[in-house]
Amino acid sequence: MNNNSNQPGEFDAVLGGEQQNQNYGVVLGGIEGIKNRLNSEDDEVRIAALEDALKYGDVGVDLIIEELYNSSDKIHDHGICLLRKAGIKGKQALLDYDPWLVLTTFQDWRINYHVSIDDPIGRAYCVSSKYELLRLFQDPKAKYIEAIKLQEKCKKNISKTAFKYFNDPLIKARELLTNLKALLIGDYCDTWTLRYRESKINVTSIHPLIKAYPNLELLHIRGRMLEEDILKPDLILQVRNHQNNSIIPIKPLKHESLKTLIVDADGISDSNLAKVCNLNLPSLEYFELWLNRSDLSNINIDSLTPLLSGESFPNLAYLAVRQCENITEVAQAIVNSPIMENLKVLELTDGNISNGDVLLNSPAINHLHTLDVSGNRLDKNTIDQLSTLKCRVIADSQFSDRYYSVWE
Repeated sequence: MNNNSNQPGEFDAVLGGEQQNQNYGVVLGGIEGIKNRLNSEDDEVRIAALEDALKYGDVGVDLIIEELYNSSDKIHDHGICLLRKAGIKGKQALLDYDPWLVLTTFQDWRINYHVSIDDPIGRAYCVSSKYELLRLFQDPKAKYIEAIKLQEKCKKNISKTAFKYFNDPLIKARELLTNLKALLIGDYCDTWTLRYRESKINVTSIHPLIKAYPNLELLHIRGRMLEEDILKPDLILQVRNHQNNSIIPIKPLKHESLKTLIVDADGISDSNLAKVCNLNLPSLEYFELWLNRSDLSNINIDSLTPLLSGESFPNLAYLAVRQCENITEVAQAIVNSPIMENLKVLELTDGNISNGDVLLNSPAINHLHTLDVSGNRLDKNTIDQLSTLKCRVIADSQFSDRYYSVWE
């Protein structure tokens, strides 16, 4: 065994090279050596030290986190890349620092408006008709597609079937689109164009779609969710308890991979909302709920029970509720719920909050990274009080009138 302490070990680094004076070519071993290298004025030396820090487990990750808050832009960006590789602890550090660095959104893909496929990796293909969708499927590179946006500019006479025009071919193509990670399906919605204020599409069941794509990480559904059951199973079997002849409830649909779910509703029934909140999504981090477009709608608090308990979405880090009439009541239920323990971003926007007491009086709010209460009816004094919270507060575009539409 070599007991020479002056020789570097497997994870040790040597400061200086063969051309350096021997007195400066000292061995800087272990985590203490990494700490010394992080004090260097040379960015390349510090970046190399950060990379070596990953080999020391949690202690090394702690050093990378410290550098994230106290470093130059170059080292800061490299630290972010390293923390993305550092498992659960690294991800939690990024959630604390800036949740948007790890949350899955369509910003992770570049938008492509051409149906022909060039380089499918990192691109989201926008399709506006069933014909274009089928053309996309015929491309030899279709199996590599990662993200698709299906936005139908439908006319009133096809509103009953427009969602199915996209939904059914997608389900049939499940063996082709094995790399699909992100999907938007619904009506085309330009928030600055008044004619799209009301949705012309009725959302049909997405239950078969979710089952068809077990690797899907992002799902954004958009349209009216009032008339039809949007989570109706494709095959319904009643199972009875042979002892008392009672019907055994069907277990909620489970999806292991889904990280982001956006329910962009122009009206949603209590039944549909309850079913969405009762989905079993253990990986879900981002949940965005639009209740309506031009008007505000009430939420039945009981519909949110599985979500608020933390049972349905145990890893939820981002929650947005928009266009809610009883948003103060909803806010009270949220801040008093177990999900506040993990939540990093809470958006209660485009509603009618006029009194901030429910937020100011909750110690749990200070555990957030960001609180967004834009588009409500908060006065300047309340906004000033909210700004004293320990989290980042966004309170843009407050309104004093009773009527407000996010679409105008």
